[in-house]
Amino acid sequence: MTAPLPQAAYKMCTLRLVIRSTPPDDAKALYGNLSTPENFPFSSVPPDTSPGGMCAHIERWGHDTASGKKAILMVTLRETGEVIGHGGFNCFETTEGQTFDVALQNAQDEKEEVEGSCIEERRAAPYLTDFGVLLNHHHWIEFAIEEIGCSIVRIETDLKNERWRALMTSIGLGRLEVEQPVTYGEHNIGWVYKIDRKTWSEAREGLKRGGEWFYEHGDSAVVRERQTT
Repeated sequence: MTAPLPQAAYKMCTLRLVIRSTPPDDAKALYGNLSTPENFPFSSVPPDTSPGGMCAHIERWGHDTASGKKAILMVTLRETGEVIGHGGFNCFETTEGQTFDVALQNAQDEKEEVEGSCIEERRAAPYLTDFGVLLNHHHWIEFAIEEIGCSIVRIETDLKNERWRALMTSIGLGRLEVEQPVTYGEHNIGWVYKIDRKTWSEAREGLKRGGEWFYEHGDSAVVRERQTT
């Protein structure tokens, strides 16, 4: 069962990671990630990166999350809580191409339904998300499709990103790859993947058969389909 959108915060768990919304205490760790050139093999450190700017970023991300515009999340080690990366769902869009926060506000402004009902009506429509992440983990797709309820997950990457292409091939999604314009950066041609629910379900079953599926839905136990000896 999918959760309502928007939410004030998000959290997903894997065997080794917790991927969650960003509190103010993460400012120092976020600066460390964004100021490290090695984290940007196909670009450069963002020009506006500064220790003082991180708190402003986090505050803005909180508003964006609560409105349904997007959700920026931190990646932490489950055992220690150490922040080792970050990423996020860069947008939530309706089938009409509107960002979810705008569509929701329009519905409320028009008073089409009583408060709450218009959210459920809009929530039932298929919509798309796009994510970016510093770490190569397929759990973002599972969360977007199964828990947020997105019909399409769009992934974009640089044409030189052979590691990402290899990852997508390894989990059965390489055939979706298309070279076309992307939504970020100055060089606007890259590899684009659009993953629907059926395709992701097939890829997930393949990972389970291979003993490579480690994911928690909500507070449930880790899904681990590996044979034991």
